[in-house]
Amino acid sequence: MIKGIAEMYHVKGANPDKALDLACREFESIFAHQLLKTMGESMPEGLFEGGLASDIYKDLMFQSIAQAIAESGALGIGDMVRQHMQAGMIKSERGE
Repeated sequence: MIKGIAEMYHVKGANPDKALDLACREFESIFAHQLLKTMGESMPEGLFEGGLASDIYKDLMFQSIAQAIAESGALGIGDMVRQHMQAGMIKSERGE
């Protein structure tokens, strides 16, 4: 899920806006994963019979869904964080 701090650091040097976009999308992915994981705990076993393999499979499924949610921007959290961060950067550049 987390693509790599080093990769983001290199992107930041070349294109800070793209690095901010990647970080915000990654944040939305992590948030969506936690949301799905919590919701999954409330589901009856059903398809998943329990055990370690089932837990791993469910987690991989939730990660994949969370990544798709973040890529589409469906929750809009990444966009809100980006706007907030950009506003903060503009204020700090002005010295406010």
